[in-house]
Order: sequence, then structure tokens, then C-alpha cells
Amino acid sequence: MALSCALAPAKPHLLESLLKAIEDAPIEEAPSYLLVSVGAMVCKIVAIGITYYHLVVSDQATDDCEKDVDATFREEGIKQWRDGAIEVVHMPYPNMFFPGSTKSTMYVIHPEVAR
Repeated sequence: MALSCALAPAKPHLLESLLKAIEDAPIEEAPSYLLVSVGAMVCKIVAIGITYYHLVVSDQATDDCEKDVDATFREEGIKQWRDGAIEVVHMPYPNMFFPGSTKSTMYVIHPEVAR
């Protein structure tokens, strides 16, 4: 399954500052679920001064999920979403959004991080 990515190879202090900004910024509006499929979910979070995305991929993700994720990020104007991963969280337990799953991975995607 190709629906995964590694941390952006940006300088560690850049990733740390973006994660700190995300942690500290008050969320302005309810998160928008842009995609919820059989094995993947994309959520857009708008906070004061920063917009970022959560991509959750379960062990049930399919090739169609990957196509849907790519299309969702393209609709948001993000062609290279894999280049913007600033945090990866492995969750070795079932995810309530994906009944029957046994594990999932959450990626925090910031659209302005470049490789």
C-alpha cells in the first residue's frame, strides 16, 4: 500500500516550530471532514494563523482510498501532500472511524512545508 509518507526532510527546528504553532493556536472553526472512506480520512483544521490537515490511514486502506486522498488534497490546492508531513503518529489499536480496523497512522500535514 502506497498510502503513506515519511516526515518532511525539513530542518528539525522548522518542524518543531510548526508543531508548537499548531499546539498553541486556538482553533477558529470546527474541523472539516473532507474525506471519510473505507480506510482513510482527511480532516482540515483552521486555527488562528495556521491551517493544517490530519490524514488518518487505517490498515483497511485500499488503492481507491489512496486515489481519494490524492484527489482531496488536489482539491485543496495541495499537489504534493506527502511532502508536508510534519508529524507521524502510529496508533496500534482499532480506530472508531474504521470499524474492523486493528491499527492506523495519523499524519499531520502542513501545506507550506517543502522538500
